[in-house]
Amino acid sequence: MTGYLRAALLAGALIAGSGAAWAGPVTLPDALSQAAAGSPRLAQARAQAEAAEARARQAGASPNPEISLQVENFAGTGPYRNVRSAETTLALSQRLELGGKRGARVAVASAERDVALLNYKRAEADLERDIRIAYADLRAAEDRAVLARDNVAQAEELARSAGLFVEVGRDPPLRKLRADALLAEAKAEQARTFGELLTARRALADLIGSEDPELSAVGFDDGAVPRLLPPATPTLDEQVAAAERDAARARIRVAQADAVPDLTASAGVRRISDGRETAFVAGIALPLPIRDRNRGGIAAAGSDSLAAEAALTQARLDANRAQHDARMLLGAADERVAALSGPGLAQAEEALRLARIGYSAGKFGLIDVLDAHAALNTAREALITARLDRARALAALIRATAQ
Repeated sequence: MTGYLRAALLAGALIAGSGAAWAGPVTLPDALSQAAAGSPRLAQARAQAEAAEARARQAGASPNPEISLQVENFAGTGPYRNVRSAETTLALSQRLELGGKRGARVAVASAERDVALLNYKRAEADLERDIRIAYADLRAAEDRAVLARDNVAQAEELARSAGLFVEVGRDPPLRKLRADALLAEAKAEQARTFGELLTARRALADLIGSEDPELSAVGFDDGAVPRLLPPATPTLDEQVAAAERDAARARIRVAQADAVPDLTASAGVRRISDGRETAFVAGIALPLPIRDRNRGGIAAAGSDSLAAEAALTQARLDANRAQHDARMLLGAADERVAALSGPGLAQAEEALRLARIGYSAGKFGLIDVLDAHAALNTAREALITARLDRARALAALIRATAQ
């Protein structure tokens, strides 16, 4: 027996035993809190933000000075065959950044730090959305598993009744065959829902960093709907896009500054061995910008800036559409939940109860019971789906309005 099958049978035993006997119940706030403490996704984003902060500090550092020791005129021929005529120079040189390189570099690093911090906030918002959806998926999977269990129990009872009626000659054998077929279908559906339940549990456990193989969702999220954002209020995605645009603009200044050559100044002291005299030496070095003026780098930075500007415009469009779509889906789901939670469900349950009583009394046929059973299953499944759709739409709206 495979491990997966054993797990499926364990899940089936738990569900079959009691509808409320779920192991490891967890509320949505608890799931969100647990994920914040142990999610690898957040740990990665946090480390990237810390790295960007460190790079921002490092960007303001100036180039290190260089010290050099140079010995000349020794180990040659004639008077230079030994070290008596050697000249030793000890010098210190410093590269001086020109063209505003340091300020431009600091500006880029600061902008990239802002992007990393906003990306960390976006990772939190994305994780919250994914957990909300996974939590709703688990709740729906549990409800469907309970529904499948109830259907199996009812199908077993119906098959037993059909068998008794066939034995006493009230119904033809075809009725028993039809009831047995319904029972087989119910058991197959139960096995399918068990598989979906195991998958939903694993998905939520991975997101929140849980080792509990039998997580259970307490219920659907019926939290408050986020309010409409004031006009021109940037969402989190827009803030990220704006920060990336600012970083792209800052890189243009870096590319322009790189086209300006740096000056290297040096000063030192020279000692001449023959007379043991000393003298000061000084010099400067300046590259000639003849072949490389970083024109390609400047052009590339400009194009990247235009691309970032377009990305910001697209982010605004996407944010508005995401909010609109999520609100429309949430409103539609609310209406469906209200309609399906009304008297229709109770009426379907009562219709099945009466059909079963009438069938036992010989007033209704098996087909009447099956029709009533199918109508009730359709109503229950529709309600589960509507609640799931509402939870997903709410999660999408919360994410779309994140700031």
